[in-house]
Amino acid sequence: MSNSLADFWRSYVRIGVVTYSMGALVTLGYALATPDGPQRTVLLLIGGLSLAASLGPFRLIGLRLVGTRWSRLFFTSWAGSTFVFIAVGAVLDGGVRSPLAYFLVLPMLFAGLAYSAGTVSLLAGFGLLTTLVVGALTPDPSWSKTVFLSVSVLIAGVITAAAALNRDRLMNQLLEAASVDALTGCLSRRAFQERLDNESRLARRDGTVFSLVVADLDNLKELNDANGHDSGDQALRLFATVLAEVARESDAVGRLGGDEFALLLHGTDQEDALAAASRFNQALRSVRGRDTVTASLGISTWQGADDDPDAILRRADEALYTAKRSGRDQAALWEASRTEREDPLRPAAIPT
Repeated sequence: MSNSLADFWRSYVRIGVVTYSMGALVTLGYALATPDGPQRTVLLLIGGLSLAASLGPFRLIGLRLVGTRWSRLFFTSWAGSTFVFIAVGAVLDGGVRSPLAYFLVLPMLFAGLAYSAGTVSLLAGFGLLTTLVVGALTPDPSWSKTVFLSVSVLIAGVITAAAALNRDRLMNQLLEAASVDALTGCLSRRAFQERLDNESRLARRDGTVFSLVVADLDNLKELNDANGHDSGDQALRLFATVLAEVARESDAVGRLGGDEFALLLHGTDQEDALAAASRFNQALRSVRGRDTVTASLGISTWQGADDDPDAILRRADEALYTAKRSGRDQAALWEASRTEREDPLRPAAIPT
């Protein structure tokens, strides 16, 4: 899960704690203001438990589970348990005649803020069932009030499910726009960085290896000056297309900015990364109009559990500049020399 998405769910947990605590406080205040009502001691206990659960376990567990595979189950269970708390309080206070029964609409509104359309629909069905149970358990049942309350919950469910569906669609469009470079179709810098971070976590966990190739057009400025920016844009699209052709399904291609691109090679050691860089330059040279598009490449390979994404990207950049200083239109491998293992490592140029 990305940092921005994790931050969203953390804020959602906090909103949930505040709103659920407000509901619990209203319940406590209602019970204290109507001491002659039925089951006031039990109602006070339920309100207190709801308040304590919101401020304690729900908040702590929710924040801890953000970004894990248990997140969806937790949030769905939170909303479901709220229906149960409200239903029990309403039944103790007179069923559908109790003002507490109208709180049954609130979990639907809360779920509609962030849950998927499928989860909201599931909760809407559960809320409707819970409302009918409250109606059935009401002393001297009032079916008109039960029907009215059930329809209210159903309408809330339909509205929130429709809103969730539209939100999911818009979110997917926004995420796609944020993760894909509009000109070239590659991953954006931010999306590529997230992919690199994830690849690093997998390599650290599984003891695997991967390589990073940073590639840069050698003469984009000259091309823009001579033929205009449309020609430069065409060269960038061509450059990205050739990179995508070299990449495998498990790899990732991103545009870091301007004329700089990156190729993440999953499960690829140094030797195979060199071969991939060679294939890329050969493919670029074979494209019609190759005299206007050449590239320099820098290569760096994951060095183990003590390595990190920023370091491997920095090393690949250093190797890229070595390739440019060595005449461009070639690749450079960042590697340690045997006599300098305790000193800053230097890149070694490798023509392709």
